[in-house]
Amino acid sequence: DHFFNWASSEQWNPGHKGLELELLHSADPKGFFFSTQPHPAKDEIVSIVSAVRYGEDQGWIGFYIASPKYRGKGYGLATFNRAFDHLTPDTRESIGLDAVLAQVENYRKSGFTQTSWLNERRNGSAIDLVEKQERELAEKISRNEVEGLVLLSDPQVDLDQLPGIEVKYCGLKRPQFVKDWAQFHANHPEEHRFGVAILSSDKKDEKSGKPLVLGYACVRPATSSYRVGPLYAADGDIAKKLLVKLAVEVVLAEKQSPLGVPLMFDVDMPDKNPTAVKIFDGLGWKNTFPCLRMWKGKIPAHDVNGVFGVTTLEIG
Repeated sequence: DHFFNWASSEQWNPGHKGLELELLHSADPKGFFFSTQPHPAKDEIVSIVSAVRYGEDQGWIGFYIASPKYRGKGYGLATFNRAFDHLTPDTRESIGLDAVLAQVENYRKSGFTQTSWLNERRNGSAIDLVEKQERELAEKISRNEVEGLVLLSDPQVDLDQLPGIEVKYCGLKRPQFVKDWAQFHANHPEEHRFGVAILSSDKKDEKSGKPLVLGYACVRPATSSYRVGPLYAADGDIAKKLLVKLAVEVVLAEKQSPLGVPLMFDVDMPDKNPTAVKIFDGLGWKNTFPCLRMWKGKIPAHDVNGVFGVTTLEIG
């Protein structure tokens, strides 16, 4: 509850009702920490942080929050240091985090001296995307006239390809989490969660024999909007088709079974991808929440030109 409630109070816009937290926790069940102070009725939680291990070489820091009335007293840093030890930093090649700008200098003091890009949370209307800005494309999608554009639940989709896409574009090696994340979104219209992909019409995966995945994207309801992540694509045309497909599905789901979440999309877009910047600037989607992607150790090899939206700021 604290991880969801405190993230909400910081305006981080966590997933609707905290439904994704169980999945995030499963990525490393021993990687979620909190500290307490004695209280006559019940010990009081004063700080939280997550430190998730990905294999032997990578790790991720997230959810670093201290209770406002205990800030500046060292409790948060003590919890951070305990969580950091969980990552065995001396033997881990890369440890990353997405830093709110006010904390960048503090993270640098902790050894996070490398940066890969600035995440810009671009915010825009899903309804306007479908009914105004990309109406022609949305209508084609509704008539199933866009070749290769399918839901992740489609049997043609080879989910085993998705971890490789994330390694290529984002650099994170976490195959089980990537597949679990896709399944979490793949076939849950009742919860307004959707995953979509674009498949090649002529190229097959050598191992599975299924079509190559050229890009995929997921969307989930959050506290004050819908959060898109990831949005990986081989080019801008594919990225736009995936984004509009997500909007078509969400708008339809809201009409059929209202969830009450505003029909706005948030996409955490790397500023180093010029095609992504051009797309979201063209849509008029503004940057509402910047975070700097920082690393201790080596920045993993990646191709940011395929990242139109990261998976999640919380655990990478």
